[in-house]
Amino acid sequence: MKDQLWFTLLTLAQLGAVNNSIRTSTSRLAHLLKTSQQTASRRIAALERMGWIRRTLNTRGQLIRIRQKGVEELTQIQSILELAMTKKRVLSFQGRVFTGLGEGAYYIQLEGYRKQFRKKLGFNPYPGTLNIQLISNSDVNEFQLLRATIGIEIHGFASGDRTFGPVTCYPATVNDQQKAAILIIERTHHHPNVVEIIAPINLREKLSVSDEDIITVKFDLSDSYTLSQ
Repeated sequence: MKDQLWFTLLTLAQLGAVNNSIRTSTSRLAHLLKTSQQTASRRIAALERMGWIRRTLNTRGQLIRIRQKGVEELTQIQSILELAMTKKRVLSFQGRVFTGLGEGAYYIQLEGYRKQFRKKLGFNPYPGTLNIQLISNSDVNEFQLLRATIGIEIHGFASGDRTFGPVTCYPATVNDQQKAAILIIERTHHHPNVVEIIAPINLREKLSVSDEDIITVKFDLSDSYTLSQ
């Protein structure tokens, strides 16, 4: 189902809905999507419920514009296609170290996550994350390509009356010397250009870095074919 919604979103983008509100009918969309008008209408309603588009109805029909969440989905599709076509073997990006709010540190200390880290990453993470802010658009693009690869899935779990969502990890190397893992938490409140990194040791001490220092993170694309699920 999601692939059908992606294709519908892509069609709206081709009509100009990323930068402008476009006026279009479900019959026109049905023709472009090569489907029935009822199916086109259901897909538009689903995109609206998911927050991917904003739709305004008036006497002349409907105006549709792709929202930021929908733009992010299109960017992810672009990254997947770019990754499939790339001849790169290593993804590399730089980021500036900063002190976070401790959100990542809280999550990785939960035993429901830690026992999976030990089993799937092969180490017990230091109780804290190294946070970096990506520096350039090139760094952001490399990170988006990373997110388009297959990572190590850390399953969500329930504890008491709370539920904790899934986490995705990517084995990486920091400053060409320290083995670590990039941590992507589904429920994080970080900006998309922020990266959280875990390791079996205190990375700040091991690398002798502090806030505003720049580090380099690398991920071997060949690892994406062998990651344990």
